Amino acid sequence: MKKIVMLLTIMIVGLIITVTASTKTIVTDGLVSYWTFDQGTIRGGKVLDVWNENDATLVGDPKRVDDGYVKSGIELDGNGDYVSLPNVGNFGSQIGAYTFEVWFKTTQKKEWSAIYRVLEKSCAGSNQGTGILINAKTPQDGRGGIITKEGWILFERSMNRENDCHTDLISKEFTVSDGEWHQIVFATQSVTEEDKDRVRHFKGNLEDCINLQLYIDVEQRSDSILCISPQNFVAYGHPIFLGAMNSMGEASRFFEGVFDEVRIYDRALTHEEVVRNYESGIGLGVEAVEKLPTVWGALKRSR
Repeated sequence: MKKIVMLLTIMIVGLIITVTASTKTIVTDGLVSYWTFDQGTIRGGKVLDVWNENDATLVGDPKRVDDGYVKSGIELDGNGDYVSLPNVGNFGSQIGAYTFEVWFKTTQKKEWSAIYRVLEKSCAGSNQGTGILINAKTPQDGRGGIITKEGWILFERSMNRENDCHTDLISKEFTVSDGEWHQIVFATQSVTEEDKDRVRHFKGNLEDCINLQLYIDVEQRSDSILCISPQNFVAYGHPIFLGAMNSMGEASRFFEGVFDEVRIYDRALTHEEVVRNYESGIGLGVEAVEKLPTVWGALKRSR
């Protein structure tokens, strides 16, 4: 049995080494989960994580389509469809560095919808969540809330206050509902000594600050620093609904379009790495994506 496990492990390592030799493959350093939606990775209502074992679940009637950004993608109809991603490391119940990356294509313009949005119980009264919304922004009159605004993208990060919640918002004007493929990368990491001058007004420890970085189609659209006690950040225990808002288990604000190449890292990607992923047209590599799920399955069965 040990020989079988060792052999399968060697096969996985061999596949990884083979496909990462090309500069056109994606960054794998720090990669935690990767859902390609390619043929062979969707089995029944499950979407295999081709890098790890964090399989996702299809809800509604999503359809695999052949015209993904890299090979196949998953199409959602905007009427109850979404993909339930597991709560993975720092992208969820833990607070720490991570990168969330997704490719998507849509023509939806009538109302704002969610790439994902998680609303936890502690923030339910104030409707303050964490996520990425398209065709959305906050009102200019400062009344709060979210309004539909074509050509805008809204990023939220919820935090606890004394009596309710507060959301740190990054709102950017960028047209994405044009039927073309777009890449969004959202990364967080600790503030370094080099950033001291940017937080001179903050009297606390640098450990209480995080750097939020946003890239849209490889262009860095935000590089902001948020200083707040770590225990005030709202971690979320609920699953991430790709293509919908998860309000304590209830789905709404459904996305209509196609998703592909969803990746989560346990660190913040650099701009150069974001560019590399953007330019990659093969993901891990054709052979690796096709073979890894089979090898992982054999490894699980042998344990």
